[in-house]
Amino acid sequence: MQEALISAYQNHPRLQAERARLRELDETYVQARAQGGLTSSINGTATVDVARTPSLSIPIAGFDDFITSGTTASSPIGLQLQAIQPIYQGGRISAMKSQARSGIMAAREILRSSETDLFVEVANAYVEVLKSEETSRIRRNNVQVLMRQKDAADSRFELGAGTRTDVALAEARLAGAKTGLAQADSALQVARANYRQATGHMPESLQTPLPFVLPVSESEAKEIARNNNPKLLASQYNEAAGDAAIKAAKAVRKPTVSLTGSLGARRGQAGFPERAESASIGAQVSIPLTSGGLNRSRVRAAENARTRLMLETRDAERQIESALMQSWAGLSAAKAALANSEVQVQAAELALEGVELEREVGTRNALDVLNAEQELLDAKLAVINSETEVQKAGFRLLALMGGFDALSLSLSTEYYDPEKNLREFADDGIIGIVEDIIPEKWR
Repeated sequence: MQEALISAYQNHPRLQAERARLRELDETYVQARAQGGLTSSINGTATVDVARTPSLSIPIAGFDDFITSGTTASSPIGLQLQAIQPIYQGGRISAMKSQARSGIMAAREILRSSETDLFVEVANAYVEVLKSEETSRIRRNNVQVLMRQKDAADSRFELGAGTRTDVALAEARLAGAKTGLAQADSALQVARANYRQATGHMPESLQTPLPFVLPVSESEAKEIARNNNPKLLASQYNEAAGDAAIKAAKAVRKPTVSLTGSLGARRGQAGFPERAESASIGAQVSIPLTSGGLNRSRVRAAENARTRLMLETRDAERQIESALMQSWAGLSAAKAALANSEVQVQAAELALEGVELEREVGTRNALDVLNAEQELLDAKLAVINSETEVQKAGFRLLALMGGFDALSLSLSTEYYDPEKNLREFADDGIIGIVEDIIPEKWR
C-alpha cells in the first residue's frame, strides 16, 4: 500500500493541480509586500517640432510691399527617472501581508486535505482490489465444489442411490454459483480500473496492508482531530485572514507619507538653452478626507466577512466531530461484524462437515449439504467484507484526525515543500532593505 500511496503522491494530476493552485496563491503575499517597496519608472519622449511664423515688412516708398515668413524645426528628446518610496501607510501593508500569509496557510491545509482525500481513495481502491480478488477466489472454489457435487449427484442417480431432484438441486446451485463468479470477476475488473485511476498503474501482486495504529478511545480521537484536522485548521487560518482584512480596510483611512525623487534631461530644444537637466527630491503627504462612504463600507464588509468566517469555523468543528463519531461507530460495528463473521465461518465449517457425515449414514440429504455449503460461502464472504469495512473505517478515522497524509504516514519519498516556492520569490533582497529601515507598524 505504501508504494501505491507514493505513486499517487508523486504523480496524481489532482494533487499536482492543488500544488500549482497553492503556488498561485503564494503570489498574493509577494504582491502585498511589493506595495510597500520602492517603485521607479523611466519615461522618455522624442518629438519633432516645426513652426512657421509669417512676418510683415514695413512698407517703403518706391518699393513693393512684401511678406516674408520664417520656418524653424527642432527635435527635442527627454528622459526622466522617477522613484517613489512609501514611508508611512498606517499599517495597511502589514495587514495585507498578514492577510495573504493567513490565506496561504489555509491553502496549505486545503492541499493537505486534498492529499488526505486522495490517500483515502487510493487505500480504499487498494483494499477493494484485495477484497474482489479474494471474493473471486472463493466463488471460483465454490463453483469447483458444486461441480463435484453435481458429478456426485449424477453418479448416485445413475446407480439408483439418488433422485432426479438431487441432480436438479445441484444443477441449480451450480448455475447460481457461476453467476456469482461472473459478477465477482466483473467487480474485480471495476476495482482494478478504480485502482488505476487513483494510482496511475494497474495493481500487481498486492500485499495485505499492515494495520494502522488508532486511538484507544473516541475522546482521544476527537482531541487529535480538533488539533490536526486540515479542514478545521484551514477554517481557523481563514478566520485569522479575516482579522487582518479588517485592519487593512481601516488603515485606508489613515494618512500616507512617501518620498519622491526624479532626474531628468532634455536635448535638442528650440531656442536657448538647447539642453537642460533637472533633479528633485521631496516628500508627499496624502490625508484622506471623504470617500463618499466607500471606506466605511469596506470596513463593514470586512467585519461581516470576519463574522462569517468565525461561524464557518464553528460549523466545521461540528461537522468534523459528527463525522468522527460516525466513523468511530462504523469502526466499532465493523470490528464486531468481523468477529461474528469469523465465528460464523468456524461454525459453518463444522456444520458442513457434520452434514456430510450425516448424509453418508442417510440422516441428511443432498439439499442439506448444499445449504450447509451455501452458509459457509456466505460466512466467508462476510468475513472478507467485514475485514474491508474495518480497514476503510480506519482510513476514514485517520483522515479525520489529520493523520493520513504523506508526512504523517512517514512515506519513503521526497516530500513536497510548500514553503520553498514562497521563500524563492518573496525574498528578493531589495524590499528587504526597505523593511529593515522602515518600522513594521508604519508600513
